Amino acid sequence: MAINAQLGLIILAGGLGTRVGGANKALLPLNGQPLLTLVLQQMHHCSEHIIISANRDIDKLSRYGYPVCTDLPDYQQMGPLAGIVSAAQTLPSHIEYVQIVPCDLPFLSAEIINGLSQTLYQQPELDIVCAADNSNLHPIVCQMRRHHLTAIQQQLHSNGSHSMRSIIQPYRHAIVTFANSHPFTNYNSSAMFI
Repeated sequence: MAINAQLGLIILAGGLGTRVGGANKALLPLNGQPLLTLVLQQMHHCSEHIIISANRDIDKLSRYGYPVCTDLPDYQQMGPLAGIVSAAQTLPSHIEYVQIVPCDLPFLSAEIINGLSQTLYQQPELDIVCAADNSNLHPIVCQMRRHHLTAIQQQLHSNGSHSMRSIIQPYRHAIVTFANSHPFTNYNSSAMFI
């Protein structure tokens, strides 16, 4: 996949790591490599503008050579939506599309990003597209038009849900289903790192 000059990519690495004993999942090793290294190996072809959203271990994460953005003060402890809005504010103004990728999907491929992009480009009425496999919806793997960030900010200021689904299902969206579920293998428990 060629680099898309209009696509910004945000890697979410700001979670508390509660299912991995409080560790920073981005830095946990899988086959001798930190998860973030594996994700970046897959994603670096997709965008010239990759931002890591994180709230700890900033120095370690900065060594990867990409900007690291912490949650803005108004959005502290508000989950992935806070990371998205905070990181997106640092994207250049020419970016029209924003791809979200979590740090704990080390096998997510550029082909999936490309599939989401094609659907969003071909259907200009859509605000956001999200990935699925034959069994599960993966709302954390989504791509949106930049204007959809306004809806996310409004959601953060509401008393409603701050889940990823809350910024997808009420809006003009499409679900892109991929036959292979392996890229969506989520490394989110301590047992997976043994």
